[in-house]
Amino acid sequence: MSTEIETATGFYVYAFLRACDQQAVSSAKLHGIEDAEVTVIARGDLAIAISPIVAKKIRPQRKFLAAHQEVVTYISKRWSMLPVSFGLIADNTEQVDHILDSNKIILNEQIDRVDSHVEMTLSLKWTAENIPQYFVDRYSDLAEARAIIVAGNATRDDQIEMGRMFEKLLNQERATHTDKFLQVLQPLTKEIEVQPIRQESDVMRLACLIHRDSEEVFSQAVYAAAELFSDEFAISFNGPWPPYSFVKLALSME
Repeated sequence: MSTEIETATGFYVYAFLRACDQQAVSSAKLHGIEDAEVTVIARGDLAIAISPIVAKKIRPQRKFLAAHQEVVTYISKRWSMLPVSFGLIADNTEQVDHILDSNKIILNEQIDRVDSHVEMTLSLKWTAENIPQYFVDRYSDLAEARAIIVAGNATRDDQIEMGRMFEKLLNQERATHTDKFLQVLQPLTKEIEVQPIRQESDVMRLACLIHRDSEEVFSQAVYAAAELFSDEFAISFNGPWPPYSFVKLALSME
């Protein structure tokens, strides 16, 4: 164990790995938070990537977030791993050992789940600036209800019903368009997570777990699926990323 590790007052945690990859990851000479060298400690069939740190807590400043992401992304592109969310700090080497020992069952289960896989994120949006107006222009029932309201002849119940009609049509279209993508992408993915909508213009947001060697094939499939949509839609996808959306860790630290 290095002198830096022996004298550290705490350890910032980046990821969990298989012990068999300890030497290969260590040889990459990665540097993380505060430019500290990343060390990989193995216990049994698991390993943990850490770097020494003095602070007991760390704020999500851009430079720290970037350093964390650089380390976990580099590892995920080459080895099976479980990324840890930003900010986990172990107090000492004893706690590092405890994390590995007390959580070995769930860690092994999770690393088997994402073995050799990375995450790709995909989103589909409507390009219209005014989504309600976009739907009014496309659906006559909605247009008629809108006309009654504009004319000042609508009751409160009429207004509520129009809102319900809009939400129903919005959700129906989202489901229909999402299914189009899922039919194309599911054969190429181990898992797909349909993520929550953030904006009214969002049609869908997907997290896709793919084998790290199938990125090109996956990209081609996304382009093929994009051909099913008109210019009324904007499609974007990014990655590969560490499989954050598919790692569900509730770690014992005590």
